[in-house]
Parts: sequence; C-alpha cells; structure tokens
Amino acid sequence: MGFQTVRGMRDFLPEKMKKKQFIEDFIRKVFESYGFEPLQTPIVEEFDLLSNKDSGGEAVKDEIYYFKDKGDRELGLRYDLTVPLARVVASNPSLSKPFKRYCINRVFRYDRPQAKRYREFTQADVDIIGTKSVYADFECLQVAVDVMRGLGFDFKIVINNRKVLEELSLKMGIKENEIKEAFRSLDKLDKIGVKGVEKEFKEKGIDARILGQLEANSLKETQHYLKESDSLKELETLLELSKENKLEEVEFDLSLARGLEYYTGNVFEIKVKDGPSVGAGGRYDKLIETYGGPETPATGISFGIDRLYDYLEETLVVGANSDVFVAVLSEEAYSIAFQTASKIRGFGISVEIDLMQRNMKKNFEYVQKKGIEYLIVFGENELKSKKFKIKDMTSREEKEIGFDDLQKILTIIKK
Repeated sequence: MGFQTVRGMRDFLPEKMKKKQFIEDFIRKVFESYGFEPLQTPIVEEFDLLSNKDSGGEAVKDEIYYFKDKGDRELGLRYDLTVPLARVVASNPSLSKPFKRYCINRVFRYDRPQAKRYREFTQADVDIIGTKSVYADFECLQVAVDVMRGLGFDFKIVINNRKVLEELSLKMGIKENEIKEAFRSLDKLDKIGVKGVEKEFKEKGIDARILGQLEANSLKETQHYLKESDSLKELETLLELSKENKLEEVEFDLSLARGLEYYTGNVFEIKVKDGPSVGAGGRYDKLIETYGGPETPATGISFGIDRLYDYLEETLVVGANSDVFVAVLSEEAYSIAFQTASKIRGFGISVEIDLMQRNMKKNFEYVQKKGIEYLIVFGENELKSKKFKIKDMTSREEKEIGFDDLQKILTIIKK
C-alpha cells in the first residue's frame, strides 16, 4: 500500500522547492532592507487564543485544525501569523517601539481544497507595532510594491479604510449592530458579485443602499458624505503619499472590507492582473489589547507564498545549487578530491562530488541534467601532475589549475 500527502497539502520536490525558496529569499531580502527583523512562533497555539472574539471566534473550530493533546488541553494549528504576533507583543510589553518584525512560515486552515487553495500554505508577513501613524501603513504599501515589482508581476494594490466604510454604511441606513454581518457579505463581492451580496443583505434584513456607493466607487462622493471624517483623512493621506512616491499600482476601492474583524483602519489587498488576491493586510489597533496587552496600534501586510509560486512556477528559472561538479575516476583520487572541494568551498563556491562512483558518461549526463556550470575531473593523471582542468559546460572551454594555486578558480567563477 502506497502513502500519499494529506488532503489539501503537497510536497515540494527540489526542482519546485528551489523556486519557492527563491521567492521566500527575495521577499526576506526586501523585508530586511526596510529594517524588519525575524520572529518565529510555534505552529501550535492554545485554542482560546485562536478563538478569541476579535480573531476567529468560537466558530473558527470548524475552519482550523483543532485537537486536544494528551493533557486534554484544547489546541489548534495557527491559521495566520498575525494572531501569534499579537500574543507575543501582549506578553512582552517592554519591546522597543516601533517593533518591526517579519515572519515567513507555514499556516493551516481546514478549508475545502480547490484550485490554488491549500490546507497548508506559507505566508510572508511584515508588521509595524507601536505607532498610529499613517506613514507606517504607507511603508507596508512600499514593501508590497517592491516585492511585486521585483518578482515581475503585473498587479495592483487596492486600498480602503474600514472606518470609512463603517461610517458610510451608517449614513446609508445600516444599523450599527448589523455592521459585522454586512462586512462579512461585502467581503464576498469578488466571489458572488453585487447581486449575490444584495441577496444576502435581503436575507439578513440589511439596507442595501450602500451597494450603489460601492459600485460607483467614487472618492469624491465619499468625501461629500463624510466631509471632516478623521478616517477619511487617513485614507486620503495614504492615497496622496502613494501618488507622490509614484506607487502607480495603488488604487482606491470603496468595496474592500477585509473579512477578519480585527481590522480597524486602512486596509489593503494585492491582486495579480486577471487573478485573485496574493496578499492583504491593514491596520489592527485593538487586537493586542484583547490578548491582555496595553493599547497598542499595529499595521501589517501578508503575502501568500504559495499563490505567488503558482503564478511563477512555469516562468521562474532557478539555476543549480552547485557551481562545480567533481567527477572522481579512481579510488585513490577521492581523498584529494574531498580536500580540494573543501578548499574551493572556502572561496564561497558550491561544490558537489560524485558519490555514486559512476563512469564519465553518466557523470556528464548528470551535470547537464542538473544545469551545473563547471566540471572538474580527478583521476590518476591529475594525481601525478598535481593539476586538474575545470570545464565550462556552456562554452566547453577548459582551464588548468594547480593543486597549490586553487585561488585561480576565482578568475574563472565570479562570486
């Protein structure tokens, strides 16, 4: 009987994992260029944390991997990286502010598996903790633009403000106690369309006039209704900063609500052209307080690595992990081959040695299949002459290097 991956999860064999890792490494480099620092949290969290009313709520039990351990404690696999971050900040009130952290790691949701939706997937998050400034929101947008441009995507980032949408909803006849339900429906606009949301509003007894404003998507009309709203000013500042800094991909979208209830201000969503969202985020100024911490403003943005990978898989080309392959043609040559490989690695060059003891033809085929750029052969002649030849597999040119002149390899392989 053969074994398969658990439903909704998948293996990444080396050819695919290298591409996924390339995306993660690129994003990590962008994050660190803004001064964000790494944080790691456990995959398993207490269920009480995951089901907090301002994160998932008790109903989240049906949407996550929930279980009891041998001590009969209620636990769950984390479904995002923001809730664990909020726990960390609440438990460590002395953290220097702003606390700028990034995390690239796996999360788990018990969704129904379908195209480009998995039960285990990787997120890459940046968050800025400790400032209410709209400039922190803007830095998250800058990070997102750098990531998406750097990976070569045709994309846009739509932005809105939850408070603006709330205030406008109240003006349009939605009652305050209906706001959460209304936003749950509005968050499905992309999936079920205006007619579908209108139907849900009718079933819930919610006034649907707001839908006309969402279809118009007019900042000018929104300004007319809300006039001196502080939330509207935050949104206007974010749009103005984006324009002044040439973030042409940033657009206003009044319909953007974000489904999670912990968002309190500006919200963002990253969309690939002709495709769904690949990232999202926003301001969540109340979440840390609900986990026992002091009142702490926070904002952040998250990328779905698996979605980025699925879009880039066919076009992304990642070279071999090894710069050089060493073929060894005799037992006597193995010791000097290992010594030489170690010294070459000391120059920052990656070297792989034949461990299968194959003939030259098989080694040559292996090198070509792997896309390794350089080949070195060690045999009896090399031991006698204390020299070896390094072959460029593209140009087929060969250069000779002495055992005591290994640094010469740096003139051939530029690192």
